[in-house]
Amino acid sequence: MRVEPVSAYPPATSRTLAEWMDADLAALHGADSRSRLREVADARAMRRGMWASFLALGSSSVVVGLVLLAVGMPPSAYVPSMIVGGIVAVVSGVFLARVRGWIPKPGTSHTTRGAGSLGGGLIAAASIFGALNVFLIPGIVSSVDPVPLLVLDAGFALLLVSVFVIPAAVIGRGRQTLRREAARDQRLVAALERDRVTWVPLVAVPMFGPL
Repeated sequence: MRVEPVSAYPPATSRTLAEWMDADLAALHGADSRSRLREVADARAMRRGMWASFLALGSSSVVVGLVLLAVGMPPSAYVPSMIVGGIVAVVSGVFLARVRGWIPKPGTSHTTRGAGSLGGGLIAAASIFGALNVFLIPGIVSSVDPVPLLVLDAGFALLLVSVFVIPAAVIGRGRQTLRREAARDQRLVAALERDRVTWVPLVAVPMFGPL
């Protein structure tokens, strides 16, 4: 028989998984309080955000290349980047799909220096895009053929969305995403249930829930 370690906090087995993941229970605790479920959700979101960013970068490279091809630009300058981008997108899609069944080991620390919400990502991307266009717009206005510069500007926009907006949006909704996926993915529920009955409290993460 497994004996729960002595702790000032409720043991993981004191509630069912569904009770730990309940949104009302989460509302009673501050968003910054640490728990195993939040550790799982945040780690999954950061990994998913990384692969989603790479997927968007690869796809953007292909899209920009197709636009350049459509406007008649010489293909030798961008076809290699299209090929590399396509490979990156496919590989990223495979690893992104694998995150669905992944549960990080207890005590695994995941941090990000980027924006942690959709709003933060939009502000960062818009600020950089605005600064770039201070120098780019005069060239577009004065150019005899502004199409290449417009495509370049659109490419910058896609780059910024891929790097700042998409991962920030994924990370910002990591806990809601775990709750939603657990409601419909029985394999994920089984993995979380195994984690619940075997998890041992840590100093940094003293409670299993809430989410």
